[in-house]
Amino acid sequence: MLEDLTVRIFKTLDRELGKEGILLVEQLPSLITKLEDAIAQDAKERQSLADNKVKTDRLGQRAFPFLELLKASLKKEEAIVWGY
Repeated sequence: MLEDLTVRIFKTLDRELGKEGILLVEQLPSLITKLEDAIAQDAKERQSLADNKVKTDRLGQRAFPFLELLKASLKKEEAIVWGY
């Protein structure tokens, strides 16, 4: 389930998820905006659903740590690198 959500987050960011990758500092502001917008949209959709139809994978809850990582990296002006 978490892998599916990670793929969903990266699709939201229009990024390819690979074993290796980098998010550059200059990309972070737009990535943060995209993710915040997707979280807000997900929350809005949840409010409109009946209680018995609530999605099990709440994007905001799962994406929040990644969103915080993006914001912290932007503040420190450091790229996010994985897999190297």
